[in-house]
Amino acid sequence: MRIFGTDGIRGQVGKYPLTAENILKLAKASSLVLKKKNSISRVVINKDTRLSGYIYEPALTAGFISMGINVVLVGPLPTPALTLLSKSLRADFSVMITASHNPFFDNGLKFFSNQGYKISIEEENKIEDYFFNYNFDNFKIKHSNYGKAVRLNDAMGRYSEALKRSADRELDYSKIKVTLDCANGAAYKVAPEVLFEMGVDLHTIADKPSGTNINDRCGSLFPNKASQVVKKKKCNMGICLDGDGDRVILIDEKGDELKGEELIFIFAKYYLKNKSLKKRSKIVTNEIANFGLDIALNKLGLKLIRVKVGDKNILQEIQINNHLFGGEPSGHFIFRDDLLIGDGMTTAIRIMSIMLKEGKKLSELKKGLDLLSVLDINQKIDRERFFQNEDKIYRNLNLLLSNKEIFFNIRPSGTESVLRVNLQYYKRNIKVNVLNKLKINIIKIISDAC
Repeated sequence: MRIFGTDGIRGQVGKYPLTAENILKLAKASSLVLKKKNSISRVVINKDTRLSGYIYEPALTAGFISMGINVVLVGPLPTPALTLLSKSLRADFSVMITASHNPFFDNGLKFFSNQGYKISIEEENKIEDYFFNYNFDNFKIKHSNYGKAVRLNDAMGRYSEALKRSADRELDYSKIKVTLDCANGAAYKVAPEVLFEMGVDLHTIADKPSGTNINDRCGSLFPNKASQVVKKKKCNMGICLDGDGDRVILIDEKGDELKGEELIFIFAKYYLKNKSLKKRSKIVTNEIANFGLDIALNKLGLKLIRVKVGDKNILQEIQINNHLFGGEPSGHFIFRDDLLIGDGMTTAIRIMSIMLKEGKKLSELKKGLDLLSVLDINQKIDRERFFQNEDKIYRNLNLLLSNKEIFFNIRPSGTESVLRVNLQYYKRNIKVNVLNKLKINIIKIISDAC
């Protein structure tokens, strides 16, 4: 039975595998896999603002110390801070305690290498193997070799300076008025301070975490409140982060939410114009991105490469083939030249810089992209029955959807017991009643099988 999903370990607090006892055991198991030989034996632990962080932070700390590893505590800070801190602190590896955009009663763990990259599937498998099969009672260590724990006082300062380096010092950011929604999450303190220090005219909301209000009707999943503030305060843009600060949704001056594909398009046009991209360059996105983006980029002379869902897959493709950047519709963006990997604030700062350099509003920058209509079906499944009947389900869904004027993608969620079916189509090519009938049949195929 796998513990890791598509983005680390995630689930409901207090339920398997996220009990305090299991977190302690996971710390020990990950130590055996990720600790470097002949190193200083150090791990960095970060967290968001969830109440359950007070359970998991000390549990992880105790586990690592018992394995002879020193612990540096740095949270709460956004997940991408570990890109910087893992390297600068010469850590063997690092851990983020977060469930990202999920509600407060969920939590999870993300493991990163000493270079700040998410660990490989092979390493995840080894950790699981030790978790299930290793007898830690047999692990012997001298009492004098136990690790120690310290809290790094200047962690936020290190991270904020890295954020500000993504800004252009020659630009006057005081010309931009911004609504910032911190999702009551990990960026609640550092994000407003950075924008203030950049000179931005700032209105901040959802920056008072209670431990239970993270992502609660705010942030990247709920941008409506920020949209209202943008219109009321006549802001140039809105920035909506998620609970751990790696995802961002932007809002234009009209209060309209920009899709992830629209941000990819804005970046592509700008980097092509300033020659950071050449004709026939490739940009990375995932398998469910809107096919309207392919069409718009082709007109610019650019090509879109699709990988499986997950920012880890975007990063891997960028690194292996040296692409300039990539992103997901959900709001994750990765740039090859960034100090911070997949950072929501870095993405927002880049967009602000483009607005100032181009002298255009955000609604103007996104022109030239026509997105297809989208229908997302998220059907609950019994995971065990799904994997037993997986081939049959895919075969029947493919038979149903093939030869229709529809782009489609079918995939199980890595974090929920849900099968996701993404349909994309031109409104002019398919009638509403046909679409509704397809939806009913899709749900029936899935529910009958699992």
